[in-house]
Amino acid sequence: MKLKLKLMFAVALLAAMSSCQKGETKIEVNLTDIPEGYVVELGRINDRESSTIYYDTSKTTDRKFSVKCDSLTDNTVYYIMVQKDGYRYYSTTMKIYVQDGATTTVTGSGVFSSVWNISSKHPHQAFENKMMEPVKELFRQKDELRNSSDTVSSEEGSRLLQGRVNAMFDQIDEIQMSTLQSLPVDQYMFEELCNKTGEINYLGADYKFLGQVEAMYNKLPDEYKNSKEGKALYYALHGKSPAVGDVVNDYDLYDIDGKLHHFADYRGKWMLLEFSTYYCGPCRLFSKAIKYLYKNGINKNLEIIDITLDTPEQFAQMAAEEQFVSPLYNDRDMRNGIFAINKISAYPTFYLVNPDGVIEDIVQGYDMGWVIASAKKAGAFVPEYKSEKGVTIVNCINEGSVLRYNDGKKTCDLISSSIGLNKFTSFDDGMVPCRLTFKPLPKGLKEFDFIEGDCPSCFRLEGIKLAE
Repeated sequence: MKLKLKLMFAVALLAAMSSCQKGETKIEVNLTDIPEGYVVELGRINDRESSTIYYDTSKTTDRKFSVKCDSLTDNTVYYIMVQKDGYRYYSTTMKIYVQDGATTTVTGSGVFSSVWNISSKHPHQAFENKMMEPVKELFRQKDELRNSSDTVSSEEGSRLLQGRVNAMFDQIDEIQMSTLQSLPVDQYMFEELCNKTGEINYLGADYKFLGQVEAMYNKLPDEYKNSKEGKALYYALHGKSPAVGDVVNDYDLYDIDGKLHHFADYRGKWMLLEFSTYYCGPCRLFSKAIKYLYKNGINKNLEIIDITLDTPEQFAQMAAEEQFVSPLYNDRDMRNGIFAINKISAYPTFYLVNPDGVIEDIVQGYDMGWVIASAKKAGAFVPEYKSEKGVTIVNCINEGSVLRYNDGKKTCDLISSSIGLNKFTSFDDGMVPCRLTFKPLPKGLKEFDFIEGDCPSCFRLEGIKLAE
C-alpha cells in the first residue's frame, strides 16, 4: 500500500511539473483572400517605441506565418496591420497581447484587419476583444470609405467623405464608451478609462463623454483612485488648467544623474519651459535650437528647461544622443506627474515663466518666432534669423513631410525628398537645421500648408505665405 501511494504521488508530481512547464511564446497568423501587392506587417510596441518584426510579402492569397516572441515585459504589446504597395493602407491597426509560454493566433479573411479574430490566453486580449466586437464591422466600413478617397477628385467631395468618416468615428466612440460602462471594474477597464485623461485635458468641457467618465471614476475603488493614474484622471476631471497669470505648478523632477530638482530652484530667473517627449519630432527640433541659442547669446537671466515624460531608458537615450547644454529633467511619474497637474495635452507645450514663477505665456507647437520673442522679453540677446535670398526654407520635421495646397480645382500634395530628422547632427550653421526639397509649386500660388507626415493628426503649419 505504501509503495502504491508513493507511485501515485510520483505520477501526480510529474503531471503537476509537466503542467507547469511553459511552451514557446509565439504568434501564428493564418489569413486568406489577401491580394497580391498587400503586405501584412507584424510589429511590437514597448512603451511608445514600435518596431516591425515581420513583413509578409508573399504573392499568394493565403498568408501563413509564425513568429516567436522574445524578451517580454509587462508593457509589451504587438500589432498587426496591412500595407499596400509600400504605403500604409487604411486598415485598422489591431493590438495583440501574448501570454508567456502560449500560442496566440490571428485568423481572418480579406484586407480589413478589424474583422480578423485574435485568440490569446492573455486576459488583456479578452478585454480588447470585448471592446472591439460591437464595432468591428463599423471599423471595416470606415476603412473601406477612407480607401475610396483616391476616387474623389473635388475638394467638396473630399470634404463630404471626411465628414462621413468623422461621423463613423463618433459612432464607434459612442458604442465603445457604452461597452466600457457595461464591463466590470478591473485593471484593464481602469487602464482604458485612464486613457481618456489626455482627451479631457485637451478638450476640457467640450469632451463629449465627460459625464460618463466622471461617473465611472466615482465608482472606482479607492485603490484605483489613489494610484498615480487615478490621481492624473482626477486632475483631468477636476483640476484647473494653468493660465497666463497663474503661478506655475511645481513637481519632483530628476536629471540624468538622479538628482532632484524643482522650478522653485530658478526663482529670480526667467524660465522657458518645454514639455516634451523623445518621440516628438518638433520637440527634437527645439533641442537643436536650444544649443544654438545658448551658444549665441542666451544669458544668465533666462533658463531654457526641457521636461520629458519618457521612461528612464528613453530619457537616458535622449540625454546621450542630444548632449543637452541646458537643464534636462524627467518626470518619473510620466503622464501622471507634472504633465497631469499642468494638464499638458500636446507636445511640445511651452510656458514662459517670469522671475516670480508666474506664467507669462503658453504656446502649443514648435514656433521658433515665439521662442525668439520670448527670449527677448526675458532680456536675452538672440540673433535675428535671416532666410536666404530667393529661397523659401521649411524646417525639417519628419521624413515624408508634405506641402499641401489648392490649385483652384483640387487639393494637391507634394511629398518631400527623403531628408529625415536622423540625417542631420548639427544646428551650428543657423536657425534651420536642415532643408526639405519639393517639386516646384504652381505659379501664382500665395500660400500652402506644411505637414510633418501624411496623416490627419500630424504636426502642421497652416497658411505659410510665399515670398513675392
